[in-house]
Amino acid sequence: MISQRANNAGFKTTRRAVLLGGTFALAAPGLLRAQGMMEHGGMMESGRNSTAATPAGGAPFRSLPTLNVTDGKLNLRAMAGQTRFEGGAPTKTKGFGQAYLGPTIRLMRGQTIEAQVANATERPISVHWHGLHVTSDADGGAPQSAIATGNSWRATLPIEQPAATLWYHTHVHGHTAPDVWAGLAGAIILQDEVSDALGLPSTDGIDDFTIIMQDKSFDAEGRANYDPGMMGIMHGVVGQIVLVNGQFAPRASVPAGPVRLRLINAATSAEHHVTFAHPTIVVGVDQGLLPEPIAVESVTVSPGARVEVIVDLSDGEICMPSVTAATVGSSKGGDASMMGGGMMAERSTPHPLLTLAPDASLPVRGRIPDRLVDPLPDTPTPVTTRRFVLQENMGPMQHLRSAIGSGPVMAINGEPYNPDRMDFTVKRGTVERWTISAEGMAHPFHAHGVKFRVPEPNGPEEMGWKDVVTVAGTRDLWVSVEAESRSDIPFMYHCHILEHEDAGMMGQFITK
Repeated sequence: MISQRANNAGFKTTRRAVLLGGTFALAAPGLLRAQGMMEHGGMMESGRNSTAATPAGGAPFRSLPTLNVTDGKLNLRAMAGQTRFEGGAPTKTKGFGQAYLGPTIRLMRGQTIEAQVANATERPISVHWHGLHVTSDADGGAPQSAIATGNSWRATLPIEQPAATLWYHTHVHGHTAPDVWAGLAGAIILQDEVSDALGLPSTDGIDDFTIIMQDKSFDAEGRANYDPGMMGIMHGVVGQIVLVNGQFAPRASVPAGPVRLRLINAATSAEHHVTFAHPTIVVGVDQGLLPEPIAVESVTVSPGARVEVIVDLSDGEICMPSVTAATVGSSKGGDASMMGGGMMAERSTPHPLLTLAPDASLPVRGRIPDRLVDPLPDTPTPVTTRRFVLQENMGPMQHLRSAIGSGPVMAINGEPYNPDRMDFTVKRGTVERWTISAEGMAHPFHAHGVKFRVPEPNGPEEMGWKDVVTVAGTRDLWVSVEAESRSDIPFMYHCHILEHEDAGMMGQFITK
């Protein structure tokens, strides 16, 4: 549970973090320094981000507060505040129990959690437990789960799935993107006896780092700004820099051995491409550990997705993984990656994600086994095939809405989201084939209450069980229906470019 002190006092007053009067200050050595324009594959950046400032970086890594839910009671309180990112001008932000982001929730398989979420912000919010397989009335994604200002919401969460890095975030249609950007998001670390017995790095803040990545752009005073405009809504917002738990390029002292990074992309619309100079392996994706480690030089984390990597620092040398925020689908396609309508993809300038500095005084505790979990079972024959077309361009009506000042309307299979329409029904415990097509640009596809396999994965990030996958062109998914819904409270499926979700690229279904 979040104590009264955690709600109101926050972190101690140091140069690392200050929480005073609702302002969360993330200080770092040096002052903000001006930086030039972003790289855009030859395109000039739009005016919404044209004034830039980049912090100096190098402050000690700050783990977010941790909630070990050992008593089965989970309490969260959404609140508004202000955040000084790396000492810049105050930015209006939101968080759970603090001014920006929320605590890391640690759960154990076999628990049943009684969750209560209170809303102290100025408009309705919700909490969707992204990747957790719970009933639709507890999932938090449906419109029926919205929490009005001053109200609370309760949910029972039986934890019955394997260990994984999950996350939680608000999910109110029409306001998901700005409120997630503002900070209504946090990590969930789900453990089980199988994963605990492997001996993987697991000491939080020493050799196991939970990293919530959000890309943001800043004005000359260091104030983060979110003003996507029509083009940002249509093609996604790509920020100048990628923050780590609200910090720019922090520095962490680590053992000279294996170090685990749990990468969570909590951005509204950009994918994050992370490159490693040290030997690195992928050990887990959205829904849990892979059967065996896979060596990589880089990973691309789609919006909403998670990738767990272990970096080998046994040589004792400093490691500075590099990160780039980019238009979805463009990181592995080079500078020529195109979006719909022939527009070039947008990219930030690469910069250090964080610095991992080996310290010989820290004991090496983690290890990397050759095998992690049992091999994935053969996928059963799908009981049916469903087809979905993700559409961000609805033709001439888009131009009319733009001319009169309305936002764009997006759709799936020609139908913008309608909370009064149930799109289909699936049977729990079955496997279906879903064929997803993206018109124009690539889209990260996500569905609640299910997990899926990608028969033709595009790299280790798409192996194993997933709940987010980037779709460029047409892709097949083998979808396992995991959770039960109520007949009046659906599960959602949507593009995880949150601006697209808010604009109508979402549908809903029930299970039986």
